This record gives sequence, structure tokens and C-alpha cells, in this order.
Amino acid sequence: MERVWITNGSTSIAPVVNPLTAACHDGYVPTDIYVLNNPIIEDITDGATSLMKTVVTAHGGDEPEITVETIDEETDFDAIIAYVQSAIETAHEADADIAVDITPGRRFWSVISFQAGVKHDVEHLFYSHVKTETHFGKSYPTIPRTAIDLIDFTEVL
Repeated sequence: MERVWITNGSTSIAPVVNPLTAACHDGYVPTDIYVLNNPIIEDITDGATSLMKTVVTAHGGDEPEITVETIDEETDFDAIIAYVQSAIETAHEADADIAVDITPGRRFWSVISFQAGVKHDVEHLFYSHVKTETHFGKSYPTIPRTAIDLIDFTEVL
């Protein structure tokens, strides 16, 4: 079965890659990854997508197909909504298990992604919660498991 991971870029790699690493560690290893990008974070997105491939293959998966969608302005709400809806619809058409990660990016990106995930009935709405600022920006393997939680809001709601 295909597993689709839908996420956003960020100004640093950790919030993009850590939730994926935690999900893979818990057994959710995606086959396809969709990433929303904008020109301000393009260099970070390039590094994050490269590391995402490494994370997935290190957890026993095949190298995932990664699709990066770049919008011109980070506040182009219509483009953000279209990106999330399109990624979810494509995954539904493939009868995939869909995970939307709301951890990285600007808060409005997360809100839009969360709403789309609920509205379009995805299987997982993930958020990686780092419990203390001491570990912000660190990579998942270096954060004590007691200091980070991967929350699936589909289980909480």
C-alpha cells in the first residue's frame, strides 16, 4: 500500500525532517512525499528533501518519490489550499494511507493543512511536539524520547 506524507518547508531542517523520522520510527514509512516550498526557504527545502530520502531508506523503505511544489509568495493562501487539496486528492485516487504533517512552516500553513486533513478525512494528522526549547533545532536522533512526542490528531480528536 502506498503511504503519502504531506508537509511544508521551514526555515530550518529539523521541523521538516524530525516528524518524518519519528513517524518512520513508529512504523509509518512513506512511499511518496509532498513538500510545499517558497523562494525564501528553497535552500532549506533542498537539504530537507535529501535527508528525507535518507530517513525513509534507513527505516527500510524504498527511496520515496518526492514532489516539491513551490509557490511565489508564502502568504498566497489560495495556492497553499490548492497544494494541500491536490496532494490529498492525488493520494486518495491512489487509495493511499495519507499523513499530513502540520509541524513545520508558518502557523497559517499548519492551520490550512490541519483543516484540509480533517475535511478530506486523512488517516493521520501528525504534529511533532518538542517539549523544551533546549531541543529546538536538533535532529530527532539527538533528542531524548522523553523530550519529543509525535501526536496524531486523528487519534486525539
